[in-house]
Amino acid sequence: MAKRPKKPSKAYLAPSEAAERRMQQALHDYDEAVTKMEMKWGVDRLPWLAGQNLRERFEAQMDKLNKAIDDRVDVEHQVDVTKRGLAALEQAAINNGHEPLSGDYIEAVMPDGKVLAVVRTSYDVAKVKRENRDLVVYSAEELAMMIAKMAADKAPLLEIVKDTFPGAVIEDIKPKTDMDEILNDTIPF
Repeated sequence: MAKRPKKPSKAYLAPSEAAERRMQQALHDYDEAVTKMEMKWGVDRLPWLAGQNLRERFEAQMDKLNKAIDDRVDVEHQVDVTKRGLAALEQAAINNGHEPLSGDYIEAVMPDGKVLAVVRTSYDVAKVKRENRDLVVYSAEELAMMIAKMAADKAPLLEIVKDTFPGAVIEDIKPKTDMDEILNDTIPF
């Protein structure tokens, strides 16, 4: 009678402390590389600038890196491959005619003394905020959405005034007074 092959051991063998430190260092180096790219190109922007084929290949590599981290096996190699992928994404973005974020902004002093910075895109928000922590930073897209919401909900007259009087500047906005408060005031006699 033939012998059955031995079943593999189900015991989990954790990596040694030295291997753990190497994995941690590799991941730290990867995080540093990603942070630099995000500062330069914007958070999650670079894969979209590189083109669909390279983006899909990079996403597949990210899946391999995440699996390696979960399994705690082959992390250092997958980190190296993923960092090369970041460099390829950057080169493809440049070849496609894209430029890194400029970090340019327009600023104005708000009534409470804080400084408002308005940037072109939502990607620029993080870059400007990291470099200038004291600024209140909004993108032009965010301001457009807030103004549209305010015009629809609270102050439709603002848009009418701006259209009726070209060049008019809004100097102050006062909250609406409650009509019940006006009508239910005390009678002075």
